[in-house]
Amino acid sequence: MGTSVKICIIGAGSAQFSAGIVRDLCVNPGLAGSHVVLMDIDERRLEFVLQLAERLSAELQANVSFSKTTDRQKALKDADFVLNTAQVGGHQWSEDQRKLGEKHGYYRGTKLHNFPQMHLFLDVARDIERICPNAWLIQSANPVFEGCSLMHRETKLNILGLCHGHYGYLEIANVLGLEPQYVTAKTQGFNHWIWLTDFRYKGEDAYPLLDEWIQTKAEAYWAKADFEFWDNQMSRAAIHLYQMFGLMPIGDTPRTCENLGVGWWYHTDLTEKQRWYGSLGGFDSELGWQKYLDRLSDKVDDIERAVTDASLKVTDIFPPVQSKEQIVPIINSLVNNVEGIYQVNIPNRGGIVKGFPENLVVECQGVVNGSGIRGVSQEPLPAKLVAGTMNPRWSQAECMIEAMRLGDYHLLLSCLLMDQRTRSLTQAEGYLREWFADPRNEQLAKVFRIHP
Repeated sequence: MGTSVKICIIGAGSAQFSAGIVRDLCVNPGLAGSHVVLMDIDERRLEFVLQLAERLSAELQANVSFSKTTDRQKALKDADFVLNTAQVGGHQWSEDQRKLGEKHGYYRGTKLHNFPQMHLFLDVARDIERICPNAWLIQSANPVFEGCSLMHRETKLNILGLCHGHYGYLEIANVLGLEPQYVTAKTQGFNHWIWLTDFRYKGEDAYPLLDEWIQTKAEAYWAKADFEFWDNQMSRAAIHLYQMFGLMPIGDTPRTCENLGVGWWYHTDLTEKQRWYGSLGGFDSELGWQKYLDRLSDKVDDIERAVTDASLKVTDIFPPVQSKEQIVPIINSLVNNVEGIYQVNIPNRGGIVKGFPENLVVECQGVVNGSGIRGVSQEPLPAKLVAGTMNPRWSQAECMIEAMRLGDYHLLLSCLLMDQRTRSLTQAEGYLREWFADPRNEQLAKVFRIHP
């Protein structure tokens, strides 16, 4: 017998994410009898995901039930776990904000798109605090770093941020030709800004193997014609950051430095992106991002065919095995006291990542069991890496968090003024005026007391 829980998925219209969670639930006997509430504002996509979930569960003969609603407050009633995967306005709103940024001189846009997200995060968190205050909020939509830090400062909820970027160490192992079952790794830092603090193969330090690869094979690897857009992990930029600061950047870290004091030089234009990230310019270039969107669209088409064609099996797309996503295993650990070690984003209480405040959410290893989540401390990060990479990223995040928390326009403006691409105050202010004038930012304009 499993322990049944009620799980609410906010933004459940994402078929690939929702079906992945459903599949993981169906193959986990510890959570048999659970109920999943699918919530989204898009009724068409919501109905499709419900059909997908029911077909997947039926194929796996799982004891999991489902319901759907467009009413968030109704969805949250009696929830034990709330998964927030919602992206405000979807990819279209993100693309529109990117284009606006480019109009004002910010190639490939800015981080202003984080603010509509954080506004939604706070709304969801406050609803949870009122309706199901004992529930765990698991935040998977970005920005996990700033968003979770903001929610921890503004609420008393149990909040956990999750990401899969830490699996980047397996990409390193693959390129080096290492057998993955003998590879171990530890990372820490901030979400999308983590560093490989311990890397071992068969118990021995594997950094020398990486160094040898850099000296003997890296150039040939980078010269490959099929160097893919997602391969940020072993890109020239990632290796350059390692050589500058002494630890390997993991997952999204090599690509998320476009407007920081460190790493902006990889992102000045498409030519530079191609130099540092390969022929497509990496995941975030105009070429790489379009390829990602095209592949995402193809994947959604495959899922739709599987759901609408009774002769096809949904399990052919979602095989009945636990994925690499940690969400369901962590829920099982919390509910059934099955102790495990996971990569988590939690407040820095007790100085898990040394040198940073306790009210900042950090990414680290965490021991999870029926008592909750306890972060695992490591040795302090190297002083050079802290000064050159961690402090600039912290400063940027702190400005965003407090701007949103206080509704302070000048702190929001400061976020842009920190950007290496800002050439004048007039440029930044003009950009903000047009951004706030978009009707989709009406609620944010009220938060920041911007009047037409």
